Amino acid sequence: IQGLEKRVSTLRSIKENEEFLDRRQDRLQRAQCCEDSEQAMQRGQKASEDNWRHVTSRRGKSMRQVHVPETHIKMSNRFHVLSTGTSAESAVNDTSERTEQKETPLTGRHEMHSPRDGGSTTTTPKRRRRVVVVGDSLLTGTESSICRPDRENREVCCLPGARIHDVTERLPRLINLSDRYPFLLLHVGTNDTAKNDLERITADYVALGRRIKESEAQVVFSFILPVAGKGRGRDRRIVEVNEWLRRWCRREGFGFFDHGMVFQEEGVLGRDGLHLTKRGKSIFGSRLANLVRRVLN
Repeated sequence: IQGLEKRVSTLRSIKENEEFLDRRQDRLQRAQCCEDSEQAMQRGQKASEDNWRHVTSRRGKSMRQVHVPETHIKMSNRFHVLSTGTSAESAVNDTSERTEQKETPLTGRHEMHSPRDGGSTTTTPKRRRRVVVVGDSLLTGTESSICRPDRENREVCCLPGARIHDVTERLPRLINLSDRYPFLLLHVGTNDTAKNDLERITADYVALGRRIKESEAQVVFSFILPVAGKGRGRDRRIVEVNEWLRRWCRREGFGFFDHGMVFQEEGVLGRDGLHLTKRGKSIFGSRLANLVRRVLN
């Protein structure tokens, strides 16, 4: 009965995580519509002003007056629909949502080009977001599942034996300043639970969180996977770290990905009780790839 209750609790937690990601993605899309509408209206007004030309009178030369028939010019604002949409969205979003949207980067951007720049007045396509998945050796074998849909903009950085502080040091070389709101998926901490205590591990996570916020990336932490045959102390430490990581991610505005009891089934962990079997890698890669797809869509 305790096992069933624990499994029900885990499934309920996974459902909450999925609803959390869906709500955040919906808020990002609404915020993006507001931003695109405001930019379109401002650039459209600027383009209209640029079309007016100021002409001064010439002195010293007589000019024949030419009668120009009076014409009626119909003036209209072709962005009035966008303006209305912006007002409506502003009325819906409260202060707390705007704060959360600032912490979680937007998913894309549309740009409007004025005729004087030689560009089209139509909306340019969304630029694909860069996706970086970084972590320890457990990511080995997941590259194909994650990167196949968009190899140009997706990257899996596997650091065998890496600990949390190793990822913190490596992060500046993984995120480019030119990247607009990249999506960063982190899976690290397994090796830290071998020797470090809870206080040291959480301190390293906090330092990693500070470094991440400098990059303005959208971040999701993948929970530490269970191990087998490493002692009850390490099993207990993994559970404690994951529970702390859940609370910390919610407090800091990061996403978190709970794998539940999927990797406690037979045939998933290898003989060493640490790395994944071929089947385990397939399951892990598919879960991470589906998470990336859901966040981007």
